[in-house]
Amino acid sequence: MAQSVTLVVTSAVPWQGATARPHHFAKELARRGWDVLYVNGPITWLSPLKNPDLLSRNLLLPRLPIQTPPLATGSGRLRILAPVASLPFGNMHRWINRFNQRLLASQIRFATDKPLLLLPMLPGAVDLIPHLTPVATLYDCVDLHSHFSGFVNTTLVEDMERNLAYASRVVFVTAIALQEHMNPYHSDVRLVPNAAEIEHFRTAKTVNLHPLLRDIPEPRVGFVGGLGAWVDYALIADMAKQRPQIQFVLVGPQHADVSALNSLHNVHLLGLQPYQELPQFLRGFDVTLHAFVRNELTQSVNPIKIYEYLAAGKQVIATTSEELKRLDEVLWLVNSSEEAVAALDRILTGETRTSAAAQAEYVSRQSWSARVDQIESALLAVLPTSLRDQARADA
Repeated sequence: MAQSVTLVVTSAVPWQGATARPHHFAKELARRGWDVLYVNGPITWLSPLKNPDLLSRNLLLPRLPIQTPPLATGSGRLRILAPVASLPFGNMHRWINRFNQRLLASQIRFATDKPLLLLPMLPGAVDLIPHLTPVATLYDCVDLHSHFSGFVNTTLVEDMERNLAYASRVVFVTAIALQEHMNPYHSDVRLVPNAAEIEHFRTAKTVNLHPLLRDIPEPRVGFVGGLGAWVDYALIADMAKQRPQIQFVLVGPQHADVSALNSLHNVHLLGLQPYQELPQFLRGFDVTLHAFVRNELTQSVNPIKIYEYLAAGKQVIATTSEELKRLDEVLWLVNSSEEAVAALDRILTGETRTSAAAQAEYVSRQSWSARVDQIESALLAVLPTSLRDQARADA
């Protein structure tokens, strides 16, 4: 290998969790020959209170970078770093974040001694930069981080994000609202929306039905994704009550109170399922659903699940947002449970939002490979000439 730099992706989510944007970036860049170090999202000493499974892990010891399963193509490398537990309240007190990032920097430097390119996805990474001195930093902004609930000092997170933008050569954003949010802080803010692994989800048309769906009668409405505070459980419950003969199947990890759904006989919570098996679930869904509450945070979300549903050839009912209005030609946008049920009835009678050919043409332009073309172009552009020609591994 002649890889001259290591690309460090500091993610908000663990590699072993639900597959998301940073997973796709890391895998695709490694396939193209990059040396990628994926750093799991931070956990603190309080994390086991929310996720008891973490108690089985020694939080004092980092899991040294491990080789992932063989890459499909290319001669790059992808390793995963699960850092030691950090101090809680890093988004409330700057001195805590500085301590945590210094601790993380030492673990990253233990994993590689090469020059670094830093692709962070959380504002707190601004305090990682002084300890790593990367060749360049490129911030990937995927959410309005200061608007999350919990232990968050809004002013602090906004300050860290602003400073991270100042320290970055390029800022990527997933949504128009995020572009407007970041434009005052950087002159080069690039829109790189989410996407789908098209070939993977296209198999939903031909794969076998997932065994967990066999005992759930048709018709089925499916939701795939994390069940957090951002999901509109009231809307889903109302739909289920208005159409008791239709089954509502939710596939994804639970991060919030879903008690509003527990008493409904036609709502089925199947939990987190392997990414490779998602097409088998989509095969069994007559309609797919994206239901988010309406607030400033969700208005800036560009949902991955939308692209995956469409790639599977499904009709998609989605709660309206400013971001999704741009996809109006392929989505059934709704503002209430009544509108959602009306759309559901029309779909079940055979109506489609657009033709299958038009949907397929739209999907063909929404691949992760196309998105990574944009990311990789920026990565190569910020490298010094002496490193640029060696940035990828020799084939």
